[in-house]
Amino acid sequence: MTRPLNLPPEHPVRVRIAPSPTGNLHVGTARTALFNYMFAKRHNGQFILRIEDTDLSRSKPEYKDNIFKSLQEIGLNWDEGPDIGGDYGPYKQSERLPVYKTWAEKLIAADFAYYSYETQAELDAAREKAQAEKRPNIYNGACRDPEIRKTLSQQPDETGQPRKPSLRFKIPKAAGTLTFKDLVRGDVSFDTALLGDFVIMKSDGTPSYNFAVVVDDITMAISHIIRGEDHISNTPRQILLYNAFETPLPQFAHVGMILASDRSKLSKRHGAVAVSDYIAQGYLPESFCNFMALMGWSPPDGEEVAALSHFIAQFSLERITHSPAVFEMDKLNFLNGKRIRTMAVPELLLLVQPYLTQFDLTHYPNERLLQILEAVREPLTRLNEFPDAVSYFFGRAIAIEATLIDEVLTGETPHQVLTAFQLEFMPTAAFDNQALLTDQLKAFTKQLKPIKVKTIMWAIRAALTGRVHGAELSTILFILGKETVAHRLNAALALCLPTEKTTS
Repeated sequence: MTRPLNLPPEHPVRVRIAPSPTGNLHVGTARTALFNYMFAKRHNGQFILRIEDTDLSRSKPEYKDNIFKSLQEIGLNWDEGPDIGGDYGPYKQSERLPVYKTWAEKLIAADFAYYSYETQAELDAAREKAQAEKRPNIYNGACRDPEIRKTLSQQPDETGQPRKPSLRFKIPKAAGTLTFKDLVRGDVSFDTALLGDFVIMKSDGTPSYNFAVVVDDITMAISHIIRGEDHISNTPRQILLYNAFETPLPQFAHVGMILASDRSKLSKRHGAVAVSDYIAQGYLPESFCNFMALMGWSPPDGEEVAALSHFIAQFSLERITHSPAVFEMDKLNFLNGKRIRTMAVPELLLLVQPYLTQFDLTHYPNERLLQILEAVREPLTRLNEFPDAVSYFFGRAIAIEATLIDEVLTGETPHQVLTAFQLEFMPTAAFDNQALLTDQLKAFTKQLKPIKVKTIMWAIRAALTGRVHGAELSTILFILGKETVAHRLNAALALCLPTEKTTS
């Protein structure tokens, strides 16, 4: 079977993302949404959001809200759909049941659909028999026969109640091989004899996934369907429905899956899989979009660190690979860390403040807060790392772990360093001039030769910050001020008296 001509070239580009509110927005769905968004914006088209919520037992309002918020947080604002309105919105399948019923009646009238009265128990038994005989579980089409249909309709179900029929699509007997062109994978073929007449309206009056999708995409004038490869098996059924409605096909593009680093399906056992979890950890929306854009697509100019607008200008479906993409945390951390290091510090302060609620930020003027962030941000990759990174700048005293005391502060040499720092450096230190403090520290380390510079710096850092890595020491001294430095130095000296020499 050859497919009918696709939508004409002049048809406006209209794409959609259609998540089910049965969980928070998954990274894989977000990546698909991003590809749809970039394609729409590249062609001055429209990006549409549709909520597929006909599974009432699993659909939850909180998941729907998470989908909305997550898409908005990463900058993928939809042109039509829930909370937008317009000629076609809002789009919630649960509110479109009369539409599906009307379109189902069209298929009945055209002899493309019939009622099927088998009970679920009878269908389950047929499936088990097929499995035992190691053959495909294909519906046998019994209810195509009006007499069988009539007989079953008059029989009660296993509970003695009247049978509730489902509505099945009648696959044309001459269908044969169905081939469609996938914009990512090329020609894809299916043997329609292996499909069987499939359900389009369930016995409870709700539409099946494949039927609702086709009705929605037709009525919403979707031009391109860009989705995950797990939907390839749905495509032949959907094409048959398009043909039955005598409606031109949209273009199909099925992108590869996202795998974990161990090449297995990305799941919760690998860590966070919801977009909201990554945003909560302090991954910046721009960085996250940058990262997702490169999972399965590559820009022709080879630039991998860029704004979304830069990628949109170069986006094409031809550069999407059909191979699975790997979720590489190291790459995400690199992209996020680079953006943290290069953004304007006032902007960074606004983003970081929600993570610093345990600190009294009024302790410092805004200028000092900016200086603190500038001093600590170099090695950080997420916003939620800032509380630990800045903690030693707040409070008069600090806690020093026992292992650090044992390894860095205990002994004659560390005690000698801290004593010299207290008696020789502190009285003349220029705490109001960071540049001069830097020079004074260099001179101080030279005075303590042959003690290694690393030993000197680690002892002072441990005493003042409770750690051996962090901001430049002169910056720490300048921001903390003389009084706090002196207090912490006295406390450290009390903790780390030199060990007594052992005698043989």
